[in-house]
Amino acid sequence: MGASVGIGGLIIGTTMLVVFSMVVASIDAKVDSSLQTIESANEALPTFTIDDATLWEGAVVDIQIASGGSGYTNGNLVSSTGNGGFSGTFTVNGAGAITAVAITSHGNYSSAPTIVVQGQTPTSSATFVVSIGNFIHSNITNTGSYITPLREVWVFSDGANPTNLGSIYLSGINTPHWYSGETLHIQWSESGTLPVSRFALSVKGVNMASSLA
Repeated sequence: MGASVGIGGLIIGTTMLVVFSMVVASIDAKVDSSLQTIESANEALPTFTIDDATLWEGAVVDIQIASGGSGYTNGNLVSSTGNGGFSGTFTVNGAGAITAVAITSHGNYSSAPTIVVQGQTPTSSATFVVSIGNFIHSNITNTGSYITPLREVWVFSDGANPTNLGSIYLSGINTPHWYSGETLHIQWSESGTLPVSRFALSVKGVNMASSLA
């Protein structure tokens, strides 16, 4: 009988240890959850301003090389039609044929402009296929202390066409972060259909919108 009592006591003791372990694990989980909540509460929320936002409905959004020509040296591209403000650059291969172009100013036109090489007389002339579309220009400023990764910033037009800021061309930005006090100039080739009236930003649940000029 003494052996039975000893075994019973051992079983009860083991059960108590299991229950105690479960209680300790539960307390640890609650402590971890509370610490995470405190850390989250102490994290600064992003604050920012949309300083301006302008829609260009006839911006040059793409240039394709139809014929590279020959006899060129690396140089500049301009529009020979209209005064919309387009400019670009190009590079050539060993034969002087244009192999790559880059847009430096998208301009704004009522119809697709004719793009030509500036100030050169080639052996044979290059030709280009030009596409125009919606282009949004905006300056935005980080007014808070939160250093914002660009991947956390999303832009919208009229609440649609969400685009990650990290994928948009940013003038003069060489880092993947948006620092406190820093103003970014966004140039966004917006793919939606007209009319577009509002430009919006969303950063970690903080949202702001501005009417497009």
